[in-house]
Amino acid sequence: MSLKKLGLLGFLCMCILYSYTTSAAKSEEEYSETIGKFKYTYCNYASDQIWITLIEPVSDQGISILKIPSKIGGKKVTKLGSKYDNDQEYREYNIFGFWVSENDGKLKPKKMINRVEKIKNIVIPKTVIDVTPNSFTKLQNGKKINIPKGITQNITNFCEVRWKKFSVSSKNKKYKVEDGVLLSKDGKLAYGSVMPMKKLSIPRGVKTIEDKSIFYSSGATDFYIPASVNKIGFQSLFFNNVVRFHVSKKNKHYAETENCVYSKKTGRLVAASVKNSTFTVPKGITYLSKTNFAGGPVKKFIIPASVKKIEGFWCPYIENITYVFKGKRPPKIENSFAFKGIRLQVPKGCKKAYRWAVKTTSDYYGEKIEISEV
Repeated sequence: MSLKKLGLLGFLCMCILYSYTTSAAKSEEEYSETIGKFKYTYCNYASDQIWITLIEPVSDQGISILKIPSKIGGKKVTKLGSKYDNDQEYREYNIFGFWVSENDGKLKPKKMINRVEKIKNIVIPKTVIDVTPNSFTKLQNGKKINIPKGITQNITNFCEVRWKKFSVSSKNKKYKVEDGVLLSKDGKLAYGSVMPMKKLSIPRGVKTIEDKSIFYSSGATDFYIPASVNKIGFQSLFFNNVVRFHVSKKNKHYAETENCVYSKKTGRLVAASVKNSTFTVPKGITYLSKTNFAGGPVKKFIIPASVKKIEGFWCPYIENITYVFKGKRPPKIENSFAFKGIRLQVPKGCKKAYRWAVKTTSDYYGEKIEISEV
């Protein structure tokens, strides 16, 4: 290839690179516009689309209804949420700029929080098809909101708020709401609760309670599991308060005992409600793995002889815990069973057997687990 052609090719490459970087810079550039009582900060999301990154009430009055515009400057609003949402290098911001202070753990900024509290109804336009994960988290309870047909991602995070009214467009292809519970469109998957309720019932027909479902914001004191449920995911039934679990007697996969849920097939402890710092695993449970806890925290576990296996990270309480084992023969204990300050109390004459049972976990963390006979 001649030098002339090489030079021309190089020039064209530089032009393309300049055009790309200029276009990217323009898409990152932010603008702002005040419409009614709200200021919207946004950037270009595509040639004919807008991404709203921040919404700020500019007044304390007349802001009970936030009607997000469907267009700004003639371009459709298709995305909502902070650019820094869920970015490890930044704090997690919602659409109103709320963030949690690392110094005192409190929500900031106070002035904006007080103003947003006065918003009672949030209207999302039909044009929106994308929201960042934490767009509407950290909000005060008691608001109304709608989910248009185009939003099919990051909806489960809405379950972190107790909404006064939460509606999903009947045209939405992925989600629906039934009895205050967010479900898949076919009603087979449950993702969490969207409204406050003391007695929370998973709708009939639900097959799976998804991993990391969010029900703790409901304020439930009773949780009902129908006969149709055949899978309860991990980190799905965590509650800060004590909850009474109820399982339909017709359920073929799960049952309840002593306010706990267990698997009929494997004997695994699926969910447990804890009234104080000591928790006794119900007799008959054979397997401890990925247990969902309500209440707590727990400082002492009493383990019956029926337990034959304890899986690593079976519960969230992993430091400064006392385990009281009732069985003379230790269960199989995985190497990631414990972290620091773990104490074992075992039957007389069984110290050596339990020392051997926890040898791998002791070696794994480089700490000698304290064992005593009682």
